[in-house]
Amino acid sequence: MLALEMEQFTYLPKLRYMADLRSLFFIGVELALLSCHYLAIIDTYWLLLVTAPLAFISCIIIHNHMHHGTFTSRYYNNVFSLFAMLGAGQPPTGIITAHNENHHNHLNEECDFVQTTLSKSSHNFYNILIFPFQSVAKMYREKTSDLPKWKNKRPQLYKQALLERSIFYALLITLLILNWQRTLTCLVAPWLVGQYLLIGINLLQHQDCRHDSKWDHSRNLTGKLMNWLLLNNGFHTIHHISPSLHWSTLPLHHTVQVEPHMNPSLNHRSLIHLLWKRILRKP
Repeated sequence: MLALEMEQFTYLPKLRYMADLRSLFFIGVELALLSCHYLAIIDTYWLLLVTAPLAFISCIIIHNHMHHGTFTSRYYNNVFSLFAMLGAGQPPTGIITAHNENHHNHLNEECDFVQTTLSKSSHNFYNILIFPFQSVAKMYREKTSDLPKWKNKRPQLYKQALLERSIFYALLITLLILNWQRTLTCLVAPWLVGQYLLIGINLLQHQDCRHDSKWDHSRNLTGKLMNWLLLNNGFHTIHHISPSLHWSTLPLHHTVQVEPHMNPSLNHRSLIHLLWKRILRKP
């Protein structure tokens, strides 16, 4: 009996880092609020002021998850991807080529879809506003389908990508048929805002940096509250140096490995300070 109980226990989900209880919490709250809004259990569009930022956090969680699996088991990582997908409004495997491969391996080069040179206006406020649209347009023009490549070389990833896309688009189409207005306003709107913010923050993090430098290719947000909410996404330099590091370890690695070598002006205490500095930026 004890052996059987131990065998069953091994099938329970196990987090790699307990810090990811925060990730599970954010995804759970986001899914609950999206459901309540769509079903009119909470029938106020003011709720978008909560669900849109949570969708942004869900996008960050997907980003972290695709760099460093949340669970020790591939099965539970794949299941978690499905739940995170509904919080962020995008299949997680869809970011692998654009982010994990292109952005990390070819920072600010021509094949990087978030290449900061896409924004050329002398008014940086305008650049910040339109950069996500420019990035998405570049991706749709140049990105080829991942599925043919993965079908032969990475069959497990191919199956997961098919599963994610089948579930996501089937559910989205069904919900649009049932009630297209509530689907667009209660689900699609916060999803798009979250994705817009995730893409847009790349311009703040990399614009006018030394992209050929090991230490000065990114800006960092070091404020504790912002990084608690954004799961340490503010520590961007160390993330590019060691993308496989778990997000909970980034502050320590930033302090020990990055700060002694980097230009200190690339550290910012708050997102508001960084945004203001970039709006006033001189071309």
